[in-house]
Amino acid sequence: MSGLDAAGFAPRIRVALEQDWQNVVAVSEFIHAHVEESSQEFECSARLMNELQEHGFAVDHGVGGMDTAFRASFGSDSAATTVAFVCEYDGLPPYGQSCGHNVVAAASYGAALALRPFAADLDLRVLVVGTPAEEGVGGKYILGDAGVFDDVDVVASIYPGMDDISASRTLAAHRLTIEAFGKPAHGAAHPELGINALDGIILGFSAMAMLRPNLPPTARIHGIINDGGIHPQVVPDYARATVVVRAADLTELADIRGRVITAFEHAVQSVGATCTVTPAPRCAEAVVNVDALTALFDDALRAVGRTPLPTDAVAGAWSTDAGTLSRRVPYLQPQIRMTSRSVPPHSHEFHRASVGESAQACIFDAAAALAAMAAEFAGDPGLRAEVRSQFRAAVAGPP
Repeated sequence: MSGLDAAGFAPRIRVALEQDWQNVVAVSEFIHAHVEESSQEFECSARLMNELQEHGFAVDHGVGGMDTAFRASFGSDSAATTVAFVCEYDGLPPYGQSCGHNVVAAASYGAALALRPFAADLDLRVLVVGTPAEEGVGGKYILGDAGVFDDVDVVASIYPGMDDISASRTLAAHRLTIEAFGKPAHGAAHPELGINALDGIILGFSAMAMLRPNLPPTARIHGIINDGGIHPQVVPDYARATVVVRAADLTELADIRGRVITAFEHAVQSVGATCTVTPAPRCAEAVVNVDALTALFDDALRAVGRTPLPTDAVAGAWSTDAGTLSRRVPYLQPQIRMTSRSVPPHSHEFHRASVGESAQACIFDAAAALAAMAAEFAGDPGLRAEVRSQFRAAVAGPP
């Protein structure tokens, strides 16, 4: 199979995918209908594991100490090449599958099924790894630390979005918990005896907003107030907010994060309250793109009739727990067009768009392209060596 190009392999992949297509659609629709929060995806992970077992995969559940994580394997453990496809399946109640994780999971599942008939000839082991809590604690952090991907040559998954972009852009991100501590008092009788913690948090959001005009175009700062008091007739003595800071890389992120923290600390202190800022234990990093992999996926997308676009330098970026994993192993996470440019991710509208004709077209083309990419990678030793070389250089960074 050496030297076989993705375009030449695409028709055979398509036939194999079509044989299991209705099953792939059913899995997508099941996950879409069973919206489970991060780390609570018991029904969705069980459905995927059962389907994979029925299709000949050996499945280990609870890997990495996560109840809803799994690793399914097809092919010889001594195969020359191992490719892992990642499934995500947590939702965002009440916004549903508003990031399209049912599409992510179905595309990876479909790609793995389509490769089964060719695994032996390609000397390829196919893995499907269920990574819970992408919207929460970040399952890929935990599974990466546990060594779940240590024996893998390439990891891949897709994201549904507005464009076809193989080298999609992601942002570093860090979550901050900001707490203000004041003093309770009667809101009418003697408010002057209280210290309003909520006022401090609100003033902090205003101060953060004043930073935006002077931030790099790649930066994003946003958040919510989680706790603003208990009774309206009591001066709030405690308030809490969650803020997410995003930037192009960790250096830019550190600078902006420091400015946001200072803005909240000064705002809270200005009303007489005290402020505590607690950063999340993990910081999302931007995904490392490997040029040889993204170029290969560009060819695979063209083979299924899509026209990939270059990376958008400013708009359309998100953050993911795959960034850290992409520094352990070559990782491909392209964006595949599913919606028009007017449908925002993380919305009810995007949830509705994650099933139906456009969603199925996205899943089919993504699964076919992922499988063709994996087949070409497995069949070309020179390409594998080039991916490894580029990956090491990209992770090392500039000399």
